[in-house]
Parts: sequence; C-alpha cells; structure tokens
Amino acid sequence: MLLHRVKRTIDHYHLLNQGDRLVVGVSAGVDSMVLLHVLYACRQAFALSLIVAHVNHGLRPKEAEKEAELVQEETKRLGLPYEYAYFNVKEFQKMKGFSPQDAARKVRFHFLNSLLKKYGANKIALGHHADDQVETVLLRLIRGAGLMGLKGMLPMREGKVIRPLLEVWREEIESFAREKAIPYLVDSSNLNGTYLRNRIRLHLVPFVEKEYQPNFREIVLRATAILREENDYLERGADEAYRKIVQEDKDVLSFQFSQYQSLHKAIRWRLIQKMLGRIYGEEGVMEDGEGLEVNVIFMKLQQRSPSSLLELPHGICFERRYDRVSLRRGRVETIPPFEVELISPGRTFVQEIGKEVVIEEIHKNDEFGYLNESSHASFLDYQKLQFPLKIRNFRPGDRFQPLGVKGTQKLKEFFIDHKVPRFERPKVPLLISGEMIAWIVGYRIDERVKVNEKTQRIFKVKVM
Repeated sequence: MLLHRVKRTIDHYHLLNQGDRLVVGVSAGVDSMVLLHVLYACRQAFALSLIVAHVNHGLRPKEAEKEAELVQEETKRLGLPYEYAYFNVKEFQKMKGFSPQDAARKVRFHFLNSLLKKYGANKIALGHHADDQVETVLLRLIRGAGLMGLKGMLPMREGKVIRPLLEVWREEIESFAREKAIPYLVDSSNLNGTYLRNRIRLHLVPFVEKEYQPNFREIVLRATAILREENDYLERGADEAYRKIVQEDKDVLSFQFSQYQSLHKAIRWRLIQKMLGRIYGEEGVMEDGEGLEVNVIFMKLQQRSPSSLLELPHGICFERRYDRVSLRRGRVETIPPFEVELISPGRTFVQEIGKEVVIEEIHKNDEFGYLNESSHASFLDYQKLQFPLKIRNFRPGDRFQPLGVKGTQKLKEFFIDHKVPRFERPKVPLLISGEMIAWIVGYRIDERVKVNEKTQRIFKVKVM
C-alpha cells in the first residue's frame, strides 16, 4: 500500500526520471530508512543510482555513533556508496548567529550539495512525510507566516530536492518498516517538550483531533495543496516582475522604486525574497520564504524616507537612494566625524576618505584655466579665503551660500535638493575657510569665494 502511494506521488509531481542519480539523506530514523528502501525498490524501474549520505550534527554524541553505524551497515548490505560527515553545529551556530535548527539545516544542505558535485548526481531525496508537513504548517502559522510559508514543504524544490514520502503518514511508514523488517532508531530529542515542533506533534494535534476535528491532519494537508497552487500563481507573477524591473550587475541587484511601487503588494514582497535568494545563494534561502530580512526590507520600502541603508546578516547590504533600490554584497562603509588641516599650497592625504587634497596657486593670466572646473576641482579667490584651510565632513546645522544664489541655505536642504542620501552625506568632503564652507567637494563652491574680474590670485583645489 505504501509503495503504491509513494509511486503515485512520484508520478504526480514528476519526482524521478530515468537514470537519475540521487543523494539520499538518511538519519537512521524510521522515515529516512524507509525512504532508502522505497527508492531501492524503485531503482530498476527508473534506472536509479543511489548515494547514501549521513550527517552527524554533534548534538547527541552517544546516539549519533549508533545512528551512523546503523546507516553504514544497512548501506553496505544494499551495496550502495556511503558518505559520512561530522559538523559541530553548536560551534557553527555561535559563529554565524543562526538558530540551532537553521544551523543544522545549512550544514546538512552544504554537505548534500557537495555530494551532488562529487558524484555528478542531480537530486537530493529527503524523508519528510505527511505528519511533518502538518507540523511544519502549524509551526509556521503560529509564528505568523504568510502564504509562502503556509503552502508547506514542496514535493520537489528547485528541481533537485525531492520528498517522495510527503503524502504518506507516519503510521504507514512505521507499519511498512515492521512489515519489511527495516531497522531504525528513535531520536530521543523528538520527545523533548522544550521544542515547539514536538509540542505540536505530541499535544496540539492530538488535542484538536480529539476535541474538535478527528480529520484535522487530513484537512491541513488538503489545505496545503490548495495553497501551493495559489502560491504558484503568485510566484509566476513575481518571476515576470523580476525579469522586467530587476537589473543584475555582478554582486549588485537593483530596481527603480517607482516601478516597484506599481506592483501589487504580494508581488513586491516576493520580488524582495527572490533578490535575497539570488544574493545569498540557494543554501541561504529559507524554504518558507519568511526570512526576517525579507520582512525588514519590505517594511523599509513601505516607509516614506527617500533614502535608507541597512546591513543584513552575512555581509549583505540594502540601500535606497531615492528612486534606486539596491541589494549587494559588502559591508556598509561608515565615516566618523573628522577635520584635517590642509597644507596650502601643497598636498595633504586625508585618511578618513582615502583621498589626497592638492592645493596650488594659479595666476589670473594663466590662460584662464580656472574656468575649466570639474566635480573634483574648484577655483577660488585667494583674497577671500581664511587660513589655514581645512577639510571635514557634514555637521548638523551647517549652512553655505551656493554659487549663484542670494542668501545662505542649510547644507541638509542642499543635499536633499541634490538627492544625496543621508548615509552618504558624512562621506562628502567639505573645504572649510574660517567658519565658511568654501566648497562642497563634487557639488558646488560658495558664492562668496568665487573668482571674478577683480581676482588677482587663484587657488586651485583638487581632491583625488
């Protein structure tokens, strides 16, 4: 009966093709041991090649040794290749800041993916079953998941992770194991009431079935199938939106905020999720799509602030610069307050911005070269300057008189007018003459230090 139902799932979701090479994750629990035997029974019909993979997470030393031994013995009896890996999940969790479950998942998938390359395999088979699906959906519901999470685990994910047992129940799997004398071990942590998933399985589900709905698990399982179809529809819309508005450039993904706003909210959320998936890579993508980073970015983009900067875990940076939104690898560069006295004339290297300031005197009759101003060079009236000249960055309350303007303006307003994001303002060097901002480097000089027909001596200031 179980074999028939599993083959129906395989056929319905096209989980197997002729000649597939599968890495089978086997923990020594009843579900993965039965999965191994089911796939072994299917090997001739699909011409399958099976590689057995066992991971020791370093969490239960005594049990883990027996589990590895059982899996290795059964693998040898079946005449299949066996691969073993040990990971110190607790150490990895502390180092990376993951939850214990997420840390274990990441190291496990890292190992399984490495075996795909080693053996030239094309799929990873996992032993999740219908009860796991119900528990997963309820767990995500309790934690506030949306549609992407409530659809549950997929029978096939990304074309390579398959779950042939996803539509059969735990009691069917245990019955099959007894019938076929398949050896397995019970993980003692599955009875630990400190884990929410265990409490759902041991207490919540039995309580609802007894007091409210005897078919509760079947109803939840049917609901996940419906939600998967609806999720697929939205995913196709998100794929289309991604192709239309997201630009990919090496390690940077970006889009225009105005185009993003034109999308439905459900598509906006998924667009961010897809971008994070591209940046983090497949091992960093949560299957429920409900990662904290997605929600944080989504909420940031809901705010009216025209510019924002956010550091995400593992060296990912989110930026909004008015109509341009980007996601990239790399740490946020922060510039602390600084002030450096300049050699005038002469050269001064400013450590804080990694640039050199070159000041030289130019006579007015030098072919009017001072007229050829650029974003990194300015020409100032020597007599109107107060020495020593200094260079520093933005301070609250700064004002200056932009060239060609009567009266002064707050530097903050100037930056807003020129669409300089808040997080970029400390990086903009300011040339200081006495108490005056003589030049906003890269933008504008002050009206009061401009060169005119009365100017005799000119200072050329170059930042490079």
